[in-house]
Amino acid sequence: MNEIIYNNEERIDRYLHGEMTREEELLFEEDLSKDDNLRQQAETIARMAKSMKVVGSDQDRTFIEQMKDSAGTKLAPVWWLSIAASILIIFTIGYHFYDRYQTISLGRQYAYVFSTETESLIRGAENEDVANQLTVLFDNAANGKDLDNTIKQLEELWKLSQSDVYNEYTNYAPIIGWNLAIAYLQNNDKKGAVAILTQMQSHYPEETIIGKFVLELLEKL
Repeated sequence: MNEIIYNNEERIDRYLHGEMTREEELLFEEDLSKDDNLRQQAETIARMAKSMKVVGSDQDRTFIEQMKDSAGTKLAPVWWLSIAASILIIFTIGYHFYDRYQTISLGRQYAYVFSTETESLIRGAENEDVANQLTVLFDNAANGKDLDNTIKQLEELWKLSQSDVYNEYTNYAPIIGWNLAIAYLQNNDKKGAVAILTQMQSHYPEETIIGKFVLELLEKL
């Protein structure tokens, strides 16, 4: 039972998020056409990602009734196995999938909150190399590109911007911190995002524009 439920979680998750290569997608779709268990798990997770809000016994009962209706009055053992597996998926894989979806969605939703201010600040930069560096990193964060490397660089720049000694990143501290939080969210790292936003909260009061959005995003996390 555990193998049936968990064996294909990673493949389903990557497929639904569009993270597979074209070759991987073709192979996965071929497996879907041949493997009833895999197809049922994928359908369950996809349906849940679209509509799940709160998981509870009422939803379980409704799901079972729907499965009964679609299978007819007499359920073969494979249908009961599918029902049991699907319910377990809801309490395990399902919540993980939904939580990931929510985290990444927040990153996308808040990615361009300060785009106008950022563009203005970078256009007025004295150091063109720094301006180009930040432009690339902020674009990566907003669009979920090269996230591991982007996060590593933004973490280093955030530390530099917080240094007691004035440097070329000091004036960019608020947008460096904000884009680092966005990159964490795009990378499904809620803990990292909360940590950086909490640090920012201590620097930027709620009365400031950035402080307002920092608090708003923290509350949603």
